[in-house]
Amino acid sequence: MIARALPPPSDLAALRKTLEPRLTRVVGTGVPSLDELLAGGGFPRGQVSELAASAGLGLSTTLALLTCASASHEARSRGGDGALCAFVDPSASLHGPGALALGVELSRLVVARPDAAQLAKAAVKIVASGAFSVAVIDTCGVPGAPTGLELAQWSRVVRRLALAAEPTDTAVLLLTRVEAQRSLPLPVSLRLELHAPAPGELIARVAKERGGLVTGPRRLALGELHARPRARTA
Repeated sequence: MIARALPPPSDLAALRKTLEPRLTRVVGTGVPSLDELLAGGGFPRGQVSELAASAGLGLSTTLALLTCASASHEARSRGGDGALCAFVDPSASLHGPGALALGVELSRLVVARPDAAQLAKAAVKIVASGAFSVAVIDTCGVPGAPTGLELAQWSRVVRRLALAAEPTDTAVLLLTRVEAQRSLPLPVSLRLELHAPAPGELIARVAKERGGLVTGPRRLALGELHARPRARTA
């Protein structure tokens, strides 16, 4: 399908209604202005989404953790336990107090720390288990503790992750650097790009979406990524 730009926000609800039931299995980010950008109002379950963010700012990690918190809120709003989420962290850089501050239930978060050589194998196993509402795979690390991964070799890994995720309700979030050079895009269902061009500002853009619902850059307040997420009401 040929990619096309999204219509004005006032027309999004009508457009998405015509696309159901394809856009029904999602997990919201808990950030309303970002959910409005995403087809169906969140990251698709059973698929791989790429969060590509500027290096060193922690934007993709923050959004991934907010999505984990949102998944738990949504599960509890339906009368169940908080959602079980996984974070694959080869650089051992995930900050527990920071995750807690974003609303993540640490007792419901499984952190795996394989070395870079075992990252792909561990990630596929975690996704294939079907045990997690959200599975985050960090390919970046942080300044001073990079993973050193070359994403040019990850097209095959992403296809394996997609096959593993398809029969599950797991939303797979692959964290990458937006500046990373690659000859071909990764075969993900969704690519969300995040930039912080100035203090307090955030620019988000859906650069790829399986149904062709790409967007232009949307300017948001950076502080929205540091508030506790809100559970969706519908």
